[in-house]
Amino acid sequence: MRIAFIGPGYPWRGGISEFIMKMAEKAHQQKHDVKVFSLIKQYPKLLFPGKDQIEYSDMSFPFHIIKSFTPYNPLTWNCGIQEVINWNPDLVILKYWIPLFAPMYGYILRKLHQRKNIKILYVIDNIDFHEKWAFAKTLTRYALKRADYLVSMSKTVNDSIFQIIPEYSHNRVISLFHPNYEIERVPDDQIKECFSSLNLPKKKTILFFGYIKKYKGLDILIKSFKKVISQIDDIQLLIAGEVYGNDSLYTDLIKENGLESHIAFHNHFIKKEDVAKYFAVADVVVQPYRSATQSGISLLAFSYYKPVISTNTGGLTEIIQSNKNGILVPVENENALADAIIDFYQKYNIHSMINYIKNEIDKYSWDQFMLSITQYVERNSL
Repeated sequence: MRIAFIGPGYPWRGGISEFIMKMAEKAHQQKHDVKVFSLIKQYPKLLFPGKDQIEYSDMSFPFHIIKSFTPYNPLTWNCGIQEVINWNPDLVILKYWIPLFAPMYGYILRKLHQRKNIKILYVIDNIDFHEKWAFAKTLTRYALKRADYLVSMSKTVNDSIFQIIPEYSHNRVISLFHPNYEIERVPDDQIKECFSSLNLPKKKTILFFGYIKKYKGLDILIKSFKKVISQIDDIQLLIAGEVYGNDSLYTDLIKENGLESHIAFHNHFIKKEDVAKYFAVADVVVQPYRSATQSGISLLAFSYYKPVISTNTGGLTEIIQSNKNGILVPVENENALADAIIDFYQKYNIHSMINYIKNEIDKYSWDQFMLSITQYVERNSL
């Protein structure tokens, strides 16, 4: 099968780009002909609260990546569409996560839909958005309604599809899972070196990892940590990720609660080559999210064999099972979050959790994820 991917590809930074590139890699490994029609520009500076949009790690791929589209510049759309048409794919795969891309995606689908030989599929991250977007439902419906297939990665997203497009056929929705991550773990005898490399003392460590946005609830975790250190002496919170917005919201909160000596704040984008170090030093990953559909961070944690303490929201409840691979707590409850962290060390069997994760993680393989998509399309295109 000839498969075109449309959306941010390398060297654009972020989880969406990583996801698209991993899908393309797996499709290539499974002997499909692959091309990524990436972005000329990604987010306008006015709407991008981070510091940089480019991934500077040196990477190479065994297929072509071309810059074809700018989501906020319609003058690029027809040329990009023609490049896709000229390549003549059997299947076009897009990733949907925010309404900013909806006008471009909807226009692309309207043009490609005229060519009966091209099937179009979305992998959907979000339909209920963390940030407020004007006309979000209208834009999302416009983007998705012409797709031949939609892939949901949680029951929450699956249900939302039919709230926005109630007439959409159920047999065109592929219910899958967020895949795990194919990573290299740091050997146990090198973990001590990771503490030194990250300039951390060797002690119990909980990790908050990834881009920092308001909906992820880092402020709740910081406030809960005062109770945690009152019960556990040799513990630290490691925050690793770039703040989207104002850093002082978190730095001030750390100072106000007198937590400077207990919290390490690595406020920058974590390069691919350094990610393993952060998970190596962690005992547990904490996700105090105010809302969620599914989370790549959960699967990243499991890929490193780390349990997850998370709020009981959205699709997170579908993969995090209390006392098996993590702990679930109520949303926006700093006291319950603190108690869960304390209980993790004092009451739970951590080794049992790790063994459970090791036994379950292969169920979320990338190979099976991509194979499920291509087999479904091939079977339903006959």
